[in-house]
Amino acid sequence: MMKLNKLFTASLLAAAIAAPQMAAADSQLAFGGTGTTAQGHLDFRIIIPDFVFFQIGSAGATIDRVEYNLGATQPGSGGPFAATGGTGDGADGAVTVRLITNAANVSIGATGGNLTSGADTIPFADITAADSGTITVPDFGATVNVAPGAFSLTDTWTYTYDNSTVYNAGTYDGQATYTVTTL
Repeated sequence: MMKLNKLFTASLLAAAIAAPQMAAADSQLAFGGTGTTAQGHLDFRIIIPDFVFFQIGSAGATIDRVEYNLGATQPGSGGPFAATGGTGDGADGAVTVRLITNAANVSIGATGGNLTSGADTIPFADITAADSGTITVPDFGATVNVAPGAFSLTDTWTYTYDNSTVYNAGTYDGQATYTVTTL
């Protein structure tokens, strides 16, 4: 019986050495009496991708409009000229901005060609924006880097029209695009 036991143990050991590919994780074979131990190790990994949520203006699919009606104000008389009351999702050209991300750094870019009225144009550079210090607003045609430092940020961006150039009479429309990119 003892000889059979040694033969079985030797066969088991030979099989364990000859076929290590059978074990997917770390393995160990140990022999002995009471207190004999064997260990195996297993590595773990959790992958959490960057994500970003960005809202400018009203929540949902609404695209808010910031409007300037010069009315009796002389065109080209200099600004800043406040937006018409009740435009934006706040008051007088103010819009709510929300940024939710788990990224350590993001960039925010602003693009917009021109506001147009037929063949006439006003460059987006004539519209400026101010933030309240939480999320930096980029100038049109520029990008700013932001290190959020918090999972969820909210700010208000308020837009004004420069009104330092005389343009032809008309209703000028255009749409700006803000793009947030994780870095």
